[in-house]
Parts: sequence; structure tokens; C-alpha cells
Amino acid sequence: MNVLPTQMVNVADFAATPTSPTAPAHIDDIAKFRETLANAAPTSVNPADQVTPVPQELSSSIKAVLNQFDSLNAHASQLGQMADAMRTSGKDLQPGQIIDMTMRCQEMVFQAELTSNVANRSSDGVQQLFRQQS
Repeated sequence: MNVLPTQMVNVADFAATPTSPTAPAHIDDIAKFRETLANAAPTSVNPADQVTPVPQELSSSIKAVLNQFDSLNAHASQLGQMADAMRTSGKDLQPGQIIDMTMRCQEMVFQAELTSNVANRSSDGVQQLFRQQS
């Protein structure tokens, strides 16, 4: 980073005004602040200069990614409800129920890892495109 001599700030100028962090602000300081704030604000805003947000539809690829996350969340919620139902039933689980629950958990973990892998590769691709354009 190159800094021009005209962009440098003289620290000695700041040392000339002693301030204490616990000292209350003076009325003159408050008046100067209000005046500076009023001068910095635009006096009138032209309606043509205002920016109105443009509603944008999500692309199909973004919708697909969001749907995948929603699917993972729904699957996790369903597994949580099943586990709560099995726990509150008060009965010992049968081997088939244990295998079914294990299989569903492994399926959800696989989907989560697959989604994570796709997201990471997409992110890497976008970063590479930005590097190539700069």
C-alpha cells in the first residue's frame, strides 16, 4: 500500500488537545458537533437521486440450493421427532427400530456431507472466477 505524503496525518496535532475519557463534554463541543452534523447532512434530496430497490427473483440454482438446505432441516426435524417418540414410549427398542433409526441417521449425514461438498466446490469455483477476472 502506497501512502502519499499528503495523506499522512500529523499525530502532534492531536496531542495539543488534551482530553480525559471521564471528562464530560463541554457545551461548545456539543454545539460544534451539532453544527458539523447539520452541515454534513444534505439540505435537499432530489427524488430522482433516490435509489429504489429492485425486486429480484431468485435464480433456479439458488432456489435448488435453498431447497436442499430446507430438505436437510426437515429431515433432521423428522429424525428428532422420531427419536423423542421412541424415548418417550418407555419400551425397549427392538433391533429393527435401532437399525431403521441408524440407517436414517446415516442417510441424513450422507446428504449433509454431499451438500457441504457441493457448496465448497461451488465456492471454490466462484473464488477462482474472481481471481481470473482481477
